[in-house]
Amino acid sequence: MLVGLPPFYSKDREKLYQNIKYAEPKLDYDFLTPDAKDLCAGLLHKDPTKRLGSGPNDAEDIKAHPWFECIDWKKISEKTMTPPYQPQLDKEDDTKHFLPEFTNLHPSPTS
Repeated sequence: MLVGLPPFYSKDREKLYQNIKYAEPKLDYDFLTPDAKDLCAGLLHKDPTKRLGSGPNDAEDIKAHPWFECIDWKKISEKTMTPPYQPQLDKEDDTKHFLPEFTNLHPSPTS
């Protein structure tokens, strides 16, 4: 989400799977901060036992990462933090901020 493409992207599905399995994530973008690169690398570590957030502290290790230092997790938990963006809604079920391909979906019939 930080760069607009998945870190293992390929138009070829088989190549994509191979990239996910064997390649290092593509994080060599000049506009990514060192903290952003480190966070992504930690979350995408191939060995799940070494992946950020997989240790005994679980998600607390992710929340403690320097990239999130400006986040007040307590305020978020207590729902007292003002969101940085609040969409303008015309009515309670306004879907204008969603692509039509998602709002035109119909539930499949159950048998």
